[in-house]
Amino acid sequence: MEEKRKYTRIVCKMKASVQIDNLITVDANNLNISLNGALFELADYCVFKKGDNWQLTFILPNSDIRLQFKTEVIHSTGKIVGVKFVPIDAETMIHLKSLMVGRTSNPEQVERELALLYRLNQTI
Repeated sequence: MEEKRKYTRIVCKMKASVQIDNLITVDANNLNISLNGALFELADYCVFKKGDNWQLTFILPNSDIRLQFKTEVIHSTGKIVGVKFVPIDAETMIHLKSLMVGRTSNPEQVERELALLYRLNQTI
């Protein structure tokens, strides 16, 4: 089977929350993360469909830094949900990059992926 991922993923177990339509908040555990998206497990079973949009928030381990992402659901099976990040602000990207570089065995690859992501966002 051909690998579709373009971005390095790291295992990064963090507490997270999902906010849906500014009304409902669901607790979650982040399973892995990349510069472009995340996979996490919800505390409660919810039904999402591809294309749903909501906000994902988590606090960096051993820190009070809170990262917030606007997301789009890519796939959802039971409590497991994969999302892609939609435009990320610069400060959040700096923290995400630091997290990625600090936990990967190939920080140069993360730097290349960040440059590619930047170029792709400039063409949109």
